Amino acid sequence: MKRRTFTMLALAACIAVPTFASFAAANDSGDVYDARIGEKEILTPPPPKAPRINGPKVYGARPGRIFLYRIPTQGVRPMRFAVENLPDGLKLDAENGILTGTVPSQRGEYPMTFVAENAYGKAQRPFKLVVGDTIALTPPTGWNSWGGHMVDVSDAIMRKAADIFVERGLADVGFQYVGIDDCWMRLNQEMYDTRTPGQIKKHAAYDYESTGTIGPIRDEYGRILPNGKFPDMKAMCDYIHSKGLKAGIYCTPGPRTCQGWAGSYGHERADADRFAEWGFDLLKYDQCSGGKVLAQLRARIPGYQVKDFWKPMSDYLRVQDRDILFNLCQYGQDDPWTWAPSIGIQSWRIGGDLNHHVENYFINALRIAGPLREYSKPGQWNDPDFMYIHRIKNVGRMAEPSEEIPLDTNQRYQYVTLWSIIAAPFFFSCDIENIDDFTIGLLTNADVVNINQDELGHVAEIVRNDDKTETVMLKKLADGSKVLAVFNRDAQQERTITVSWGEIGECCELEVFDVWRQKPLGTYKGGISVLLSPNGVALFRLTN
Repeated sequence: MKRRTFTMLALAACIAVPTFASFAAANDSGDVYDARIGEKEILTPPPPKAPRINGPKVYGARPGRIFLYRIPTQGVRPMRFAVENLPDGLKLDAENGILTGTVPSQRGEYPMTFVAENAYGKAQRPFKLVVGDTIALTPPTGWNSWGGHMVDVSDAIMRKAADIFVERGLADVGFQYVGIDDCWMRLNQEMYDTRTPGQIKKHAAYDYESTGTIGPIRDEYGRILPNGKFPDMKAMCDYIHSKGLKAGIYCTPGPRTCQGWAGSYGHERADADRFAEWGFDLLKYDQCSGGKVLAQLRARIPGYQVKDFWKPMSDYLRVQDRDILFNLCQYGQDDPWTWAPSIGIQSWRIGGDLNHHVENYFINALRIAGPLREYSKPGQWNDPDFMYIHRIKNVGRMAEPSEEIPLDTNQRYQYVTLWSIIAAPFFFSCDIENIDDFTIGLLTNADVVNINQDELGHVAEIVRNDDKTETVMLKKLADGSKVLAVFNRDAQQERTITVSWGEIGECCELEVFDVWRQKPLGTYKGGISVLLSPNGVALFRLTN
């Protein structure tokens, strides 16, 4: 094992916990680890040939609900799976590693062991099913259609996304949900005629007629109707489920979605039932026109509580025959982190849509790592919005082709790193039909995803932060190891950043593993110095 020694003064630094300046000076003659990243450089190595089982080690489900879980496993196929101590009511597809069935009716913990074997080797991993009232024991993971497809989302795109999850390795590292956003519904003629000038402009290239978007918004039983791009919602969900993946849908408590399509106002129970009947496993519930409804209720009813506006849908989702995760999207208004968990909401947005200003990813992440950190924990997660990476549509021209985001290679690594270490819902959004190899590499680093899915649910702490120079953050993992993230905040200059072990509450010698490159670096004594590109990042796992 290679050993890095930063002189005796550095060793003393662990014991005496010196100032940062004195430690940096002590390492002037020591090794500097070069973690610079080249343009579109793919740091993630190719997946192993032998099985590697990934994903959460703990999973929450409600008693008696429909169960679906794909065991995230890298390695060459064909592969055979087995599960030790599989609970009654669940069955395993041994060829594809997909668990289906019914959650046990008795509350409690059901420890299992996943086993995967192919021609190159065998792997196993513990997995604990926790049956009770709490779901989303780790942050939900997946893709959402909004950034890359907006008004053009369709059944074909959703099926393609599910295919890509499996074919490009996203499912193998733990991505689970394939989610529809706005514009799957219809709008009637009156709604079409009263569109806002902004909606008319943004949707100028969208063909309402050929897509079957204009028409009755509900059937004779009051059930919401999809537009012509979604001819059979249940068949689409069945297709997604056949891959072992979960399906997500979108709506609003108001009469119209943000783009003017039909909402759930006055039909909340019917829509919750419909979503479950179709087979959806997640609802993104967006405020949109519901904001006006909420304002009217507050004006009319003294002491009206905002949580009472969102509680009915949460209640209706909870009584369905399948677990449907509730993702609240009301832009952080009224501090949802203080009340959303009490009404059964699993995640909530802390601010507006990040795709309008993707460069603000650091601001959102530091809010969660700072003042909001105490509200993120198993079963309840602060949501900084999606990782908008690769190509997304312009919100001012929603029916036109997607465009590259205005972030360089290093910023994209920073973006994904932050979402991993702050225990954010690990959802990305992009033009998935045209996803490139670089983006696949960015998303399919199993170590990065597993850090996000760590069962401790610890939000990385800010060790030090200067938005002009550097940020250092530290995340604790359930096995006792720690994750150190070092960011160069200078967009113009390379920077060497030094972190002493004393500064992060450790002492003397630590084994260091480069997470992005999946490379053990050996033993570092006293601390580490790392050279970063402009906007660069290094992510390390530290063990004693």
